[in-house]
Amino acid sequence: MKAVTGLALAFTLTGLAACNPVGPGPITGGPCSYETSTIEGTVTEVDEDGALFMGEEGEFWVSDEYLGTLPAVGDTIRFQRERITEGTCTPEIYTVMTDAGD
Repeated sequence: MKAVTGLALAFTLTGLAACNPVGPGPITGGPCSYETSTIEGTVTEVDEDGALFMGEEGEFWVSDEYLGTLPAVGDTIRFQRERITEGTCTPEIYTVMTDAGD
């Protein structure tokens, strides 16, 4: 009798688990659209997380994940900047441009 009750309980729990699937669920934030521009900025501050730049539109922060190697104060860097225009993805994405124009 205990074996039958145990099997019944196992089947019931399996059925309930199927009603509430485990997993990431629906993707949030996408799809997103971006406006792309080229900007240039001069480094005014640097810390371990990134650098603060002064450009034509004012100050902007670029995370170390976009910079790769941290620049020195006074360096001028040209970026491709993608600013979000639709959706709730990353608001700004920076790509360092080389002299070759990347």
